[in-house]
Amino acid sequence: MAKRRKSSKASSSSLFSFKSETIHWQSGDATKADPFFILVINNIALEKPFGSKNFVSDMSTGSKADRARFANAAEYIKKNLFGELKGQKEKLLADSPHSSKIKFWSMYVWDLPVNSASSLVGEFDLSLSEAIKPRQDAVVSMLAHVSLNPDIVYIVTKSTYYRATAIPTTDDDTRGGIAATHDGKKITHCYYNKIPGMVAINVVNDTMTPAHEFGHAFSSFTNGHIVDLYVDNDIGVQAHRKPRIPGNFALNKKFGRPIPKRFAKYQGKNRNSDKTRNSLGYEAGWASYHPELADQDQPAVMDDYHNTTEPMSCLHDKLTKAYIMDKIVAKVSR
Repeated sequence: MAKRRKSSKASSSSLFSFKSETIHWQSGDATKADPFFILVINNIALEKPFGSKNFVSDMSTGSKADRARFANAAEYIKKNLFGELKGQKEKLLADSPHSSKIKFWSMYVWDLPVNSASSLVGEFDLSLSEAIKPRQDAVVSMLAHVSLNPDIVYIVTKSTYYRATAIPTTDDDTRGGIAATHDGKKITHCYYNKIPGMVAINVVNDTMTPAHEFGHAFSSFTNGHIVDLYVDNDIGVQAHRKPRIPGNFALNKKFGRPIPKRFAKYQGKNRNSDKTRNSLGYEAGWASYHPELADQDQPAVMDDYHNTTEPMSCLHDKLTKAYIMDKIVAKVSR
């Protein structure tokens, strides 16, 4: 059962004091001082548009209605990640034998000024759509201010822009992990991060969006990106690269024709390609191709899951799912 805790804290930083309500949806591995940790937090100030330094109030009032709406969004994120929603076939975190070791909290923060420091999300135009994007530096500062150190953070906003985006994890490659290989390239499923993976997400619940964005955020700048499959380029790799990091590669997308039988060799096991992109089909002129689907009749979770009559039936492709499961093992074993 989820546990609610209210608190007030004072600080000498530029953010000053604040009030908060924390819900412990899942406590995780109590034997570890630093268990694998997913946090959901509200966005207090919204930057309109991104980079403009124009900030407006977002989820900032601390009202009972605002907190209830935020808690509902956090619960949806939790259920989607753990495969608990009605009709959902992708169980994701629940498919890991270590799912009970994952700590999942939400924190609603209020009584902070509306300014750059409290703005964790900004609005921007992306591929002819209206999107929201994490303000990475502000998120890192806010997490330090509330004294939490998650591996993944979801930032919930009431923006009228609905398209969620994510920034992959910046791994701490100096603190060890579990070795892996991808097409002969040595990678590491790192124990720790320098900067957590982060997702800007709308308070309005939307089918498989939390699980889709988790794929991006849980992947890595240095040890493999999980990218979008619904576009014929590497936008998922390029969108948040700051700065360009040598060795970056898209885990779940390659380019070329004809499509080969083998997509990649991961952890010594050959992984096949998806030659037809069922049920969507590769568009005419596309050069990209994807790993083998787990369900040939539904798009992959990282593909256009909205373009199906059964978005809750979408599954991760086989390679992406294996990669996520392996990374969970590293996080819970640190």
